[in-house]
Order: sequence, then C-alpha cells, then structure tokens
Amino acid sequence: MNRLKRIRHWINRDDGRLFRVGNGPISGARALGSLSLVAALLMHLLRDATGLPGSYAAACLTIAGGLLAWDACRNRR
Repeated sequence: MNRLKRIRHWINRDDGRLFRVGNGPISGARALGSLSLVAALLMHLLRDATGLPGSYAAACLTIAGGLLAWDACRNRR
C-alpha cells in the first residue's frame, strides 16, 4: 500500500475522534451558497469597474450565508 493510500485510509477512518472527515455529497444549497460567496467577492473587487453599488455584494453575501446556514441546519438532523 503506497503512502497516499495509507493516509487516505487513516483520514477516512470512523473511530469517532474526527467529525465527518471524508468525501460526501454536495447539496444544491451548499453549491449555490459557495457560488454566491464567490460572486459577492467578485462584485466587491470589481465594484469600480462594473459600477454596481456595494449593496449588491452585501445582498449576495447575505444570501450565501443564509443558504450555507440552512444547509448546515438541514445536515445536522
């Protein structure tokens, strides 16, 4: 067994010491929330070039936080 495979098996073990380590499915809310975070960052950085007010970036950031919080609450159940 090569080194990377041993590390992957060690990380993905389920002995209760680590909290949800490993790969899992990505929900739509998490994907949209992450994309909204990136969009808010781009809107903030390109505010002068695009002429958009900062309230659009703030709204996008609020939507991203709401989607990610909703996904986190839904996954806890």
